[in-house]
Amino acid sequence: MRNGGERCSDTRLVTPEMLLPEVVEKYPATRKVFDKYGLRGCGGPTGPREPVAWFARLHNVPLQQLLDELNEAARKSLEGKSIEVRFEPTIADTIYQPYFSAAAAFAVIFGGLWGAILLAVMSITYEVQFAVPYGWILAHGQGMISGFVVLMAMGFAFQAFPRFKHSELQLPKLAFAILPLMLLGLTGQILAHFFLPKPVFPSENPLMVNWLEFNKRFSPFGLSLVVGALGAFLQWLAVTLFIVVMALTLRRANKPEPYDPIVYASLIWLWLSALANIILFVHWGTIPDRDAFIQRVGTWNAPLRDAQIFGFAAQLILGVSLRFLPHAYGFREPPRWWAKFLLFSSNLSTFALVVSFPLYMALRDHRLMALYWFALLAWLVLVVAQVSMFRLFGIAQEHDRALKFIRSAYLWAVIGLAMGLAMPFYNIATHQNFSHNYLAAYRHALLSGFILLMIVGVSSKVTPILAGVDLRQTNPLWTAFVLLNLGNILRVAGQTLLDLTSSVGFLVAASGFIQWAGIILWADDLWNNIAIGRRIAKGVLTTAEEITDITPQTKVATILERYPQTLEVFLRYGFAPLANPVLRKTMARVVTLEQACRREGVDLEALLRDLRRAAGLEAEQAISLEASKQSAATSEAPFHSDPSEATDFTEKLIWAALEGCYDPEIPDANIVELGLVYGVRWDKEKGIAEIRMTLTSPHCPIGDYILEQVRQSVGSVPAVKEVRIDLTFDPPWSLDRIKPEVRQKLGLEW
Repeated sequence: MRNGGERCSDTRLVTPEMLLPEVVEKYPATRKVFDKYGLRGCGGPTGPREPVAWFARLHNVPLQQLLDELNEAARKSLEGKSIEVRFEPTIADTIYQPYFSAAAAFAVIFGGLWGAILLAVMSITYEVQFAVPYGWILAHGQGMISGFVVLMAMGFAFQAFPRFKHSELQLPKLAFAILPLMLLGLTGQILAHFFLPKPVFPSENPLMVNWLEFNKRFSPFGLSLVVGALGAFLQWLAVTLFIVVMALTLRRANKPEPYDPIVYASLIWLWLSALANIILFVHWGTIPDRDAFIQRVGTWNAPLRDAQIFGFAAQLILGVSLRFLPHAYGFREPPRWWAKFLLFSSNLSTFALVVSFPLYMALRDHRLMALYWFALLAWLVLVVAQVSMFRLFGIAQEHDRALKFIRSAYLWAVIGLAMGLAMPFYNIATHQNFSHNYLAAYRHALLSGFILLMIVGVSSKVTPILAGVDLRQTNPLWTAFVLLNLGNILRVAGQTLLDLTSSVGFLVAASGFIQWAGIILWADDLWNNIAIGRRIAKGVLTTAEEITDITPQTKVATILERYPQTLEVFLRYGFAPLANPVLRKTMARVVTLEQACRREGVDLEALLRDLRRAAGLEAEQAISLEASKQSAATSEAPFHSDPSEATDFTEKLIWAALEGCYDPEIPDANIVELGLVYGVRWDKEKGIAEIRMTLTSPHCPIGDYILEQVRQSVGSVPAVKEVRIDLTFDPPWSLDRIKPEVRQKLGLEW
């Protein structure tokens, strides 16, 4: 669509709304163009099921430049004789799979189950930190941070950053070898933590008594110290090699972006914390008595966690968000100066956190603790400012299952940082010098609320795309979302109240298992999508399923798999490409009958009738398109031409959803502001939303993309069961339909 209603050219072979599998299948030479801009290893042989325009936005490629190159490659394909698509995935193309799988396993076992067990014992016995050996808590922390967070970050970096940079992963075999090195190191240190540091606090708890007896009998401390130190060293070596691979990859790409320095800084903090992990493991593993325990663990545990949580994880999330969120969801892009300010402020604040606390423990100068709280305040301001710049809680151009996780993650970041700032006031109010419960709740809000939910959100979006799974057909993960957030709420609120009453102990104990259940649901979905991706890559996945009717929204491949005899009907109606079995297994999997008929100019109602007859479906089961139109026409619901006319709450949500739909080439105004929406009719009883709208030109190639965007956005509104689009060009669209203030913003009024 062009400004001023300029008529779009329909002579191009590749248009913005076409799906990647459709383009690659029709014109195999275009695969090299897509690979050039980061497709390789994403979505199997023909790429993910996304429009060309969306690919351009996500990969930061000028749309017109991409279309020019694709059309040139398409013309070359037409000159050739073979249309066979060849795709042989390499290690670099699928490297995310083992990393994500291993990280999910650590999240389930050590982050979820083991953490839930420890929390239950501590909260029910009301002994907080000393109901279990402290080494067991360290094992949980190491498994969660280095096993889950770091492995997910490595897998994402190896897979995504080369594609962000339109380059290739350097030293892919070394990158793959880092995983077993990391797993070996993690296993050694976690096992050693079960014996180190030694239990130095007397306790009548049967668990502690039996564990002390076991330690006295077998005395494995010397061996555990060696094994754990070696494990910590292997993790540091793996992190060092990871940074080398990423540095070579980013340097080879030679495509600097504003967020690059933030990524480099987060990797430096990761390297420093991995080095400190070796030193502190030995330092903690040689604790002789209670006083040494308090001095060593009390002084250095907080700086280590702050370096890991703020310096590495939080900084990496904020930096990558600058690149990911505006391109993946169409959120407002922060100004260029923000990246430099974020780099300086986040690292200065993290340095203050890491340095001020151990200095305070040594000097007992309260000005150092004031510096610590000021650094937390700076982090809170940074997070709130970035959320505001993104307009993260405004209307997004894309709506998918991941968005709710990402938004809630940033919300938990604000909650966690606010809790950190409130810690001294909490201690004063509860008459304590220091509260282990509150500290644990504050860190849990950041680690499991912010970092965990952000990882779950991003992975639930990118994993299906990389695997070639249609994101719209995946599990929405609402149950996992509710369980993870409910577990966080119960844990943070319950553990905070645990200082006041022991009656909430069982509530806190339950919170860990609730969150564990949410992690399991997410991990199962991730593993399942990876498995499907492998089957797609091997070409063994079919779309056969039981269907009771053929409707305009039924996928072409679904019909052909279930009723092979319908192929003759498709060919008779002019769908000649379906004679190719490769096309039937790929492109046809994501194209509906309605989309296919609209693109080829075929009578949808006639095709539906003949397909149902060939499939042997009963006549009374078939719902004709004309009947659907008549049903909508007889609806008693009124047509409203403006959001202000909406009286029903759901209709207001429908208008809000439409205001989240944009033309990729005019991102400064939504389709409502452009005057493309003529009216909305909401049938509350039937759950049908009918959208009467137009385009600037009947032949505009972006039309299908905009219509699909409307279907998805309105279809995501609760209570909407069906979305019907009445596309009309009477009256034709003109510049006069654009709102005056929008015309001025677009520079169309002087």
